Amino acid sequence: MMKKKVKGKCALQKKTLPVPIVIIVLICTVIVTVVVTHFIEQKQILKNESVVKITRNDLDDIQDLYDLISTNYVDKVDKETLIQGALKGMTEAVGDSNSEFLTAKETKERQSQVAGSFEGIGIDFEIQNRLPVLNRVPEKNSPAEKAKLKMGDIILKVNGKSTKDLSVDTVTSMIRGKKGTQVTLSLQRGAERFDVVIERDVVSEDTVTGSIDKNHPTVGSIQIANFRDTTALEFRTIVEDLRKEGATSFVIDLRQNSGGLLAEAERVASYFLENGDTIAQFSNNKQVISIDKASKKIDQGFKVKEPSVFLIDQESSYGAELLAAAVKNKNYSLIGLTTFGKGSVQTISPIGKNNYVQLTIMKWYTPDGSSVEGKGVTPTIEADYPAYAKLPPISKQSNWRVGDSGDAVKNINTMLKALGYPTDGDLFNEATRDAVIGIQTENNLPETGALDDKTTDALQTKLFNLIKANDVAYAKAIETLQK
Repeated sequence: MMKKKVKGKCALQKKTLPVPIVIIVLICTVIVTVVVTHFIEQKQILKNESVVKITRNDLDDIQDLYDLISTNYVDKVDKETLIQGALKGMTEAVGDSNSEFLTAKETKERQSQVAGSFEGIGIDFEIQNRLPVLNRVPEKNSPAEKAKLKMGDIILKVNGKSTKDLSVDTVTSMIRGKKGTQVTLSLQRGAERFDVVIERDVVSEDTVTGSIDKNHPTVGSIQIANFRDTTALEFRTIVEDLRKEGATSFVIDLRQNSGGLLAEAERVASYFLENGDTIAQFSNNKQVISIDKASKKIDQGFKVKEPSVFLIDQESSYGAELLAAAVKNKNYSLIGLTTFGKGSVQTISPIGKNNYVQLTIMKWYTPDGSSVEGKGVTPTIEADYPAYAKLPPISKQSNWRVGDSGDAVKNINTMLKALGYPTDGDLFNEATRDAVIGIQTENNLPETGALDDKTTDALQTKLFNLIKANDVAYAKAIETLQK
């Protein structure tokens, strides 16, 4: 049985350190995996003989079935619904999870959020087997990231209401809301189920952030959360600003960057390459139709000549992978984990009056002609996150206290141990209670020894800061630049 996939977004966003942590707010946002129209048009050089001719006879069966259902089905059937069902079925028959039928509303939401800020919780999801599943990590610095939501999490309920068999639009409207309001998501991650209470907030439209490293005043640290229509310009502006502040080398963080607009990724890649260097190759039906090279036309003459290293992880995808592969080919260091592995290119085209189809129309390859599909880009220096960074968020469905036990308590003890408390095992015992009281004392909370909502937020905030302070990959990057 074919797995059903329908993508949707909830005014959210994503990225930076992996395995986010429950605290603050989330914001739903659509991260568009399509390429801007002019980019597609430049690549799509299709020969006449490759166009499939479909005759009226080929479609007779479809027309006959439509007529049969319209005239003979026991109940009244909306004809537009039948047409949309046929279009959706034909798209799904391609067998490509990246190709899908979209309503006008779904398409508008995706395209309108290529640039801008949104109120919500910061996730990107699709429908799989009649349930919404996060298909990307949350946007960098979003409430979703801090709430430790992860790609692959299944949303079982929103505010106690089951999401099974609900449409993308319905789930999106349930999750969205004004800044400062809260939404409770019941999630499944593997065999574990837990609730997360998230306060909605605004996710910034900026895709690039940067600063001078606190301990190394000549190192500029730049994070690219996603590639949108202003990303390359944002990146250039930040590089120029950091140069004025004394930066003579750069760490470029592509971790948890899901890709976005490929043209913007190519432009940033061109900043680091010599004119004439290959950025990427594109093919259709196994025939190379374009080889894109670094040039003044792409980068407007702006170059980054300073020593630079790049950070990647298993959730760096699509455009982030294109950039990583391009600079790796020129011997830049890639530090972290093997990337996601998305080597196809999609575009959205109108079908009829109010419908659209997102369709895979090309594949992209690294400068040497290799595909990253299902394989990803491997780092030159491997560096993983600490184990405690990969723990799921603490469920707030219970006021954890002495005597409680199980996997959730084991995770709580592991978090507390990472923070320096002598806790272990899967039992909430006196050591756990004393550690919780320590957290409560530090944050001026009632010293009950029970892990209530406010104490949980304080604990996970402290752990989130620990993860940032013990960023192994970033430390390796600094070390590499110092050599």
